[in-house]
Amino acid sequence: MTILLTGATGLIGRALTQALLDQGQQVRLITRRPHRVLEAFEQFSSLVQAFEWHPRTEPFPQQALEGVERIVHLMGEPIYGAATRAARERIAGSRRTTAKALAEALGRQKIHLIVASSVSVYGFRAGPPVTESSALGRPKNKLALALLAAEEAAEQIGANGSTVSSVRLGMVLGQGGFIESLRQLQASGFTWRAPPPESPNPALIPAIDLGDAVSLLAWLARARGVAGPVHAVAPEPLSSRDLKDLLEEAVPRRLRVALPRLALRRRIGFLADVLYGCQQIVPQRLLDAGFEFERPNPIDSVHALLIEQAAAEAAARPATKRGSPLMGVAQKD
Repeated sequence: MTILLTGATGLIGRALTQALLDQGQQVRLITRRPHRVLEAFEQFSSLVQAFEWHPRTEPFPQQALEGVERIVHLMGEPIYGAATRAARERIAGSRRTTAKALAEALGRQKIHLIVASSVSVYGFRAGPPVTESSALGRPKNKLALALLAAEEAAEQIGANGSTVSSVRLGMVLGQGGFIESLRQLQASGFTWRAPPPESPNPALIPAIDLGDAVSLLAWLARARGVAGPVHAVAPEPLSSRDLKDLLEEAVPRRLRVALPRLALRRRIGFLADVLYGCQQIVPQRLLDAGFEFERPNPIDSVHALLIEQAAAEAAARPATKRGSPLMGVAQKD
């Protein structure tokens, strides 16, 4: 089976490409910089092809679709950037543009499209746990509206009889990205105001380990008939309070200023809303299918990432200044 993947240079795209190639899959990559991905996967030259595409100015490369049965569509503007109207328009616009170009290139060709979306389509307000079968009203949050519009654009590809899976990703826990942004915030002397443990509406962050995100996308690429939304989140939500405590332990400082939500938004954009969200997202379809999570509790992923980062930083210091590579991060039994 030949799988086409867009967005191969992103955090998930790189890891998913590696996983598919390790499985011996034929992979075609759509990217703005094909030479970079071909160099990165040089040892798999017999299995990988790369096609250059600039969505704003070019039609989708038709030759890349020949013989393809599955498309994993990850390309699009990063979601959690600056909290501005222009940013929302870029997020939605980049996804609508690529979906329209892909639909035009496919014509009547039927495929299984697996498109990356976000659990932020539900907004960040408190409410009962949400599964894929829960009713999705029109959210009031403007980012959620933009993401929902992008999902609807991708679903139009199903009009030709194709299967479209909308993978609503939580915060992906891998090196860099979400956790690195919060580490930098803590290191600069700021933090956020997490609700106390006894709060009736604790802040819950839907999150997933990078390895689990890659595994479920690879699983979807092999599965048949999985149409509609799929929640790509761990069974357990990540407590904003627990995350804050663990980061403060890993990045020790004498003093931190707890920023109110609006001030935090100015520093880390839409990520501020994620830290204050109270909506629990349940990966019901994955649980019903028997999908096995390597790290069902995201706090374990965060802990492992912080240990890896501490070890890397210690290794980079001059030998005379090195301490324990695990300094500042408590070890688990």
